[in-house]
Amino acid sequence: MEKGAILAVDVEKVDMEAAARVAQWFVLQEIFLVDAKISRDPLSMSPEALSLEHKCSTDILSSSDKDKFLVLCNFRVAAFNGKEPSKLVMKIEASFYTSYVKKPDIYIPDDVDELDYLVTHVEYIATINPISHAWPYWREFVQSMSTRMGFPALTVPLLEIRPKKSPAKKGDNQPAKKKSTRRKKLSA
Repeated sequence: MEKGAILAVDVEKVDMEAAARVAQWFVLQEIFLVDAKISRDPLSMSPEALSLEHKCSTDILSSSDKDKFLVLCNFRVAAFNGKEPSKLVMKIEASFYTSYVKKPDIYIPDDVDELDYLVTHVEYIATINPISHAWPYWREFVQSMSTRMGFPALTVPLLEIRPKKSPAKKGDNQPAKKKSTRRKKLSA
């Protein structure tokens, strides 16, 4: 993810429209930094070119309140020397706590089991929303810390949410035959 940060979601498992509705049941209540670790090679001068490796993940935290959803967003960026790609120059890691409260005035149809509905769309609620909400905080943190570490300000790219690519099936790498749109004349 050198040029852009991408969060891939398995859309085969998630009905994005339904998941978006479920995500609206919860409103962001709090977000704050809970853990951070930075390191740099003290002998390394700031290289002209850096290659970056971005990683992000989430952990669902338990809560005694059924109307509250707690998620820990974990981020990491590692910078490698552009001329020596195996040489780690610096690393920045941070975890942000995000909490969501359920809106009290949400209408749930009688034929919908709320718990089943939430479990079905937990990947969306516990990944996409928290990561997208914490991403601006992460971007600012990396920019600030990289400068304090004596490097030019690193700019973490904007977050792009994409469907996961399904593995190619056998024979999928061959071009599909194009069907003719020409009509054939039938002779009587």
